[in-house]
Amino acid sequence: MILIGSLPIAPEAKTREARKDESGISLDTGCNDAETYSVPSSRSAATEADPSVMTQNELLPAPTGNDQFYRRRMLVVATIAGILAMVLVYPFSLPGRHWSELFNLAHAPSFFAAYLLVAGLFDPSSIGFPKTWRRILPLGAVRLLILVIALTAFGASCEVLQGFVGRSPTASDIVANGCGLFAGLFWCLNRQRTERAGRIGFSLIAAGLLIVVSWSPILELHDCFRQHQDFPLLASFERPKELHAWYAHEATIDQSTAWSTRGSASMRVQGSAGTAYPGVNFQWPIADWHGWTALEFDVFNPCDKQLKLRIKVTDKLHAATDFAATDRYTTSVELPPGKHVCIRIELADVKKGPVTRPMDLSQIESMNLIIVRPKTDFVFMIDNVRLTD
Repeated sequence: MILIGSLPIAPEAKTREARKDESGISLDTGCNDAETYSVPSSRSAATEADPSVMTQNELLPAPTGNDQFYRRRMLVVATIAGILAMVLVYPFSLPGRHWSELFNLAHAPSFFAAYLLVAGLFDPSSIGFPKTWRRILPLGAVRLLILVIALTAFGASCEVLQGFVGRSPTASDIVANGCGLFAGLFWCLNRQRTERAGRIGFSLIAAGLLIVVSWSPILELHDCFRQHQDFPLLASFERPKELHAWYAHEATIDQSTAWSTRGSASMRVQGSAGTAYPGVNFQWPIADWHGWTALEFDVFNPCDKQLKLRIKVTDKLHAATDFAATDRYTTSVELPPGKHVCIRIELADVKKGPVTRPMDLSQIESMNLIIVRPKTDFVFMIDNVRLTD
């Protein structure tokens, strides 16, 4: 046993004392009464004299495995944000009403999936993976809610940007995005619950949010299916959602049972005096009119004055001419007061409508019905829009 001062130290304790510490390497000379010596580190004398002086290697430590792991995950988060922003903002050309409704249907599920992906990249256990998986940041209830707020702001910003690229931002899309995010929040809270009742409750809330916000697009898609089934009948207005294939400009439209020629309902168009081009645009027709002879529809003027109805038909190539007036089919029809008129337009004439080219009857884009500069308030009704042989 060795005595140092008044404290006895056993040989094995002495051995434990002689090991590398933070400043260097401690050496035992092997002598029983030897002192302990320290070998200094590779720092310069200036660094030892002034601890604030650090070498370049100490200031810039080499990346560790954890650093690379975190960077990879953050890169994935940034990639998800970039893809989501592109889909939300890019002005995709939608070839039909069903594609528009599919985009609307995708809002809530997309943000639900994006929320789970981002939360899982930060903390895999928050979405149900084992707690042994590495995480960047533990996500409790408060941080999960902050993530909802951040992604909601991101989605709202993308909606605003749509106005700068020719798309139409809508509050309903923001609501759908928010419902998808809150569904993701409740899913994550469900994974943190231990009691069965709580987990079932949160799961039902998440599923309910997704179903409620998706119900309207699902019904619209069903109406699109019915619209294709009814072809060559283009519109009969027996279903309220048929009106969603039409767009009112400087006017209002609604379903009316006051008059009809097919079924029990028609579409009523109301406009005001002093407006320039009030009317209605059939913006989502079945596009392929090729192989049919004529376009027919019934119009009723319940007013006490005659109306002049202007009819315009365009195809998908019309936009390439900057919507030139000479690149469409245009005609006008007089609507006598208190009477209904069956209008028939030969598709051969529609094909010859553009001055510089034949209209593509397999890619019809829209049909406009307009009252030009009305001097009084007006109402007209339309029903039984169809293609005939």
